[in-house]
Amino acid sequence: MIATRSRQRAEAQPAAGLNGLPRPVPRVRALGAAWRWRYELALLAGVAVTVTVVRLAVGTAGTVLAASALLGAFSPPWRDTQAAFLWRIVTPHRLRSGFARARIRSLRGRLPFVVRTSSEPFGERVTVWCPAGTSAEDLQSARARLRAACWAADVRVIPGQRDSHLVTIDVIRRARPGTALTGPGPSAPGHTGPEPADPDPAGPEPAGPDPAGPDPPGPEASPGGAPCTCWR
Repeated sequence: MIATRSRQRAEAQPAAGLNGLPRPVPRVRALGAAWRWRYELALLAGVAVTVTVVRLAVGTAGTVLAASALLGAFSPPWRDTQAAFLWRIVTPHRLRSGFARARIRSLRGRLPFVVRTSSEPFGERVTVWCPAGTSAEDLQSARARLRAACWAADVRVIPGQRDSHLVTIDVIRRARPGTALTGPGPSAPGHTGPEPADPDPAGPEPAGPDPAGPDPPGPEASPGGAPCTCWR
């Protein structure tokens, strides 16, 4: 009886340790997959509808010519607006890949959910929903891996002020002029101001004789205390 209880207790200890390990990433549901690939699905649907309408209007030859013209118009180099739109599509996928590689997920294997992505002058601003078991501190500790996954210059994590499960991630691709992303400034550590000038090794110049000559003697005082009016 005692041996049976000891064996059960020994088997329960590894099982309790395995419960704390993160589980594999679950399969993506249809609704989540549709939201994740919403930009690509919208582009695919728009291209399909446009090709169908143009083919019915001008025929196959006209459709080929129109497609060639569109490819030439959207070929590199891209404008700033076109590049910003492409980054809005690419950045959420890169962030999800960074979450998976950095093991930022709950015990059930759920990754942080990308809610919204907007274009900003510095890059992209992404709003992330953290499931139970993840927090902004987990994202902050994985900044280096997220920066590399997003092909960005830097990544800034901003916790939510009112809702702690909503975290803002700024993917910085263009730093503002005069601001350093990482590392100290141009001055050396401990340097508080300009260095003092070296003293002159020759020392101060000796004072020479006054070219104007000595001052003329003033009036002498008389024994009674009144000034004397005579001059020598």
